This record gives sequence, C-alpha cells and structure tokens, in this order.
Amino acid sequence: MKTKKVTLILYIIACVFTVVATMLDDEVMIILSKPVVIPAIFFYYLSEKKLRPVDWLFIILLVLNFIGDTIALMKIENETIYIMVPFFLSYLILLKFTIDDARAISFNLKGIFVSLIVGSFLMYIMYSLVELIIDTNPELIVPVIIYGIILGSFVSLAVYCFYTKNSISTYYLLMAALMSVVSDVFYIVFSLILHFPGFSYFELTVQLFSYFFIVKYFVSRKI
Repeated sequence: MKTKKVTLILYIIACVFTVVATMLDDEVMIILSKPVVIPAIFFYYLSEKKLRPVDWLFIILLVLNFIGDTIALMKIENETIYIMVPFFLSYLILLKFTIDDARAISFNLKGIFVSLIVGSFLMYIMYSLVELIIDTNPELIVPVIIYGIILGSFVSLAVYCFYTKNSISTYYLLMAALMSVVSDVFYIVFSLILHFPGFSYFELTVQLFSYFFIVKYFVSRKI
C-alpha cells in the first residue's frame, strides 16, 4: 500500500477514534488518538508533495493547530482564550495565502459583491454571538471580535477566490474556510452559551476533518 494511502487511513482512523472517544468521554482513548491527527495529516502532506518544496509556513500552521488541540486536551481553566491564540495565528497564515491567491486573480466585481455579502453575514453572526456572551464573558468580547474579523476576512476572500476562479485549489480553500467558521461558531456556542453535547461533537468532527482540505489546498495551489 502506498504511503499516501496509509497516512490518509491513519488520519481518518485517528479522527474517528477521537470523536468516538469524546462521545464516550474516554480520556485515555482521546489522549491516544487526538495527538495522532496532526502528525498523520502532515505525513500525508509530505507524501502528496513528493519532491516539491515543503512550505514552512504550512508547517507552522500545523504546529499551531497541534498546540491548540493540545490545550483543549488539558482542560485548563478559562481555556477558551488560550485555545483562540494558536488558531488565530493559524488563520493569519491562511489569510496571507488567500490574499496572495486573490491578488493573482483578475479583478471581478461580482466576486467582490458576493464576498461582501458573505462577510456581512459573518459579521452579523459575530455580533449576535457577542451579544449573547457580553454579560457572562465580558473579557472575551475584544478577542472574539478580533478573531471574528480575521476569520471572516479569510472566509470572504476564499469565497471570492472560488467564485472568480473555480479551480480545485480554490474549492479546497473554500471548504477549509467554511469548515473552520462552522467549527468555531459551534465551539463558541457550546463553550460559552449552550452546553449541548451534540454541538461539541459536531464542532470537533468538522474541525478535525478540515485539516484534510487545508492540506489539499496547499498541495494543489500553483502560486
């Protein structure tokens, strides 16, 4: 079996086991499976890249996500703000690459219009979340707003890139962006507003499998 298939299967198994272990509240299984997710998808990335140069910013992005996942495992007090930091930095990296892609695409007025609509909708969601946590978690208001603006910018530009240049790389970029925003919204809702376990399981599943689309984006982009 090719290395690419082995690493992809390992990644999928680690994701599934992590979600199942979380649903069963099995801490041992979580500790054994969740730390495998990032290394597995990293080796999948290497098997896809083959002889092409490795993008070190992408490596940093994976490390940041690994740190965020590790902090979540530790279950420390006020973990939300600590988890936000590495994921925020990873979104800055993704935003940088998305800006590069958008600059390489010819200007498209309809694409700008569509991305502005999406961005406005995301800002409305962020405003609604802030309204819900302003009394219970006032210390998180500014971090959530800054985080939301960066994430919203990333998603809006991903929409623009896909709308303007419908290619395999922009498709993977769009999927990664959409899964990221869905995961983060459900994380905020579960952690700070409504502690419904189903939200946590869904958020975790979307987050873990978003790594696949991020890797496919970096492998397929030509810039």
